[in-house]
Amino acid sequence: MPELDKKAASVFAGRVVRKDLVRKVKVGAHVPVFVLEYLLGLAHHQQKNYAEAVNHFTAAEVIAQATETNRLTHGFYFQVGTTFERKGDREQAVKYFEKCLKLSPDFPEALNYLGYMWAEHGENLEQARAMIERALKAEPKSAAYLDSMGWVLYKLNQPKEALDYILKAAAASEEPDATIFDHLGDVYAALRETEKAREAWRKSLSVEKNDAVQKKLDAAKTD
Repeated sequence: MPELDKKAASVFAGRVVRKDLVRKVKVGAHVPVFVLEYLLGLAHHQQKNYAEAVNHFTAAEVIAQATETNRLTHGFYFQVGTTFERKGDREQAVKYFEKCLKLSPDFPEALNYLGYMWAEHGENLEQARAMIERALKAEPKSAAYLDSMGWVLYKLNQPKEALDYILKAAAASEEPDATIFDHLGDVYAALRETEKAREAWRKSLSVEKNDAVQKKLDAAKTD
C-alpha cells in the first residue's frame, strides 16, 4: 500500500462501504442525497476508482452548498483532498486540504498529509516542515508523523537531523513498516553508512517488495 494511502487509511479505518448496498439504499429509501453521494465517493475511493470518487464527492459538495452547508466539515474536505491526491491532481488536493485547515487549523492528519505530500515531491519544504512540526506537537509519539519529519529534514539535506526522527518512527511503529525502513536506508546512504543503509533496505523489502528499493539495494552492493 502506498504510504499516502496508509496515512489516509489510518484516519478512516473501518469505513468500508459496499457500492452494491449503497445502490440498494438509493432506490426508494429516504436518505439525504448528500449522504448517498458521499458514501459512493467512499466506496469508489476504497476500490481505487479515484476519478469516480472525486465525481461523487464534488457532487456531494455542490448539494451541501445549496442545502446543508453544515455537512461541509473539515473531515469532509480532508477526505476529498486525499482522493484528489490519489487521483494525481495535487493542485486540487492542496485546495481541499487548505479548506480543511481553514475550518480546523490544528487538525494533525491534514497538517501531516499535506506536509508529507509536499516533502515527497520536494515542494514548499520549509512550509511542509512547519506543518509536520504542528502535527507532531499534537501527537508526539505518532510513527507516521515522526517519519514525515525525518523525511522532510532529509529532503532539506539534513540527514543527520533526519536520522533521529526516523529511528524514533521505526521504534514507535506497531509493526514493521516498509516505507519507514526505506527512508531509513536513504538517510543512512546520505550519511555514507552503506552497510546500515543496506540493512534498512533489506528490512523494507522483507515487509513489502518494491522495485525501486530493490534497485537501491542492488546498487549499494556494487559500490
